[in-house]
Amino acid sequence: MLQVLFMLLFAFVTLAPAGALAEKPGSIESLISKETRLMVFSPHPDDESLGAAGLIQRVIKTGGSVKVVFMTNGDGFPEAVEMGDHISNPSARDFREYGQDRMEESLRALTTLGMKESDVIFLSFPDGGLSALRSKPGGKQKAYTSPTTGENRPSALAVVVPQTGYTGEGLQLEIERVLSDFRPNMLATTGPEDTHPDHASTHFFVKQAWKHLHKEHPEFKPTWLIYLIHYGQWPMAQGSGTWSKLDPPEDHPHKEKWIPLVLTPGEVAAKRKALLEYQTQMIVMGRYLLSFARSNELFRLDNQ
Repeated sequence: MLQVLFMLLFAFVTLAPAGALAEKPGSIESLISKETRLMVFSPHPDDESLGAAGLIQRVIKTGGSVKVVFMTNGDGFPEAVEMGDHISNPSARDFREYGQDRMEESLRALTTLGMKESDVIFLSFPDGGLSALRSKPGGKQKAYTSPTTGENRPSALAVVVPQTGYTGEGLQLEIERVLSDFRPNMLATTGPEDTHPDHASTHFFVKQAWKHLHKEHPEFKPTWLIYLIHYGQWPMAQGSGTWSKLDPPEDHPHKEKWIPLVLTPGEVAAKRKALLEYQTQMIVMGRYLLSFARSNELFRLDNQ
């Protein structure tokens, strides 16, 4: 049934914009038009604003459409729960409430960037557990249980397949659902080299979902942009002035492939305002978050 649904939806797929298949475009701006349908996959609430707040604003201002998909609710951060709530041994309920706080922060942040709440999607898979969901050869995968929230499945309101548990298969189906519903011609995800396991796994699962859909729909070839969040001491090692330039890490294996998106003063101000909405994160890593509020963002093409 799901396969039939995907086939019907992709019968009207939006093709990638001109220039999307180039080895390296002259600019990110050249890939954006009023026809752009951007879908940003964010491992946790705040990653979308850290890496792509400017891109989101630019697509909206150009007349395009944007959806943001959160892989997790960010509910597995013990240090932040302890500091924010002033408790030493958080309960599963504390972590679930913390995740709800982060979801609400993300809605405020994305509204600041010009998005509507209806364009924000929460898949609600386990924070800190995405790498554990990667398929293992042979046998049926057992649902993962979050050590912080105690949950082993997303909210029933967040899934298309009833009784979907915390499994790699379940997550891939959910990603295929949102891709099929929106039919993006531009994707933005964290990269496989990102040193946070949830971030690298986000790329893995989106790529697996795309490959599965691409087999049935070869025309589905969106422009795929990678943004970087965690890589050693980057970007704080470069300083953190609001108007300073963001350069790729010196030791990054794809250093020469990064393309800057130069932001306007208004876009930088809105990005900074969006980041400040994440008060649960500002408490524990405010300087790190604000080190991304610079005069440009960096992206590279994923060759798929």
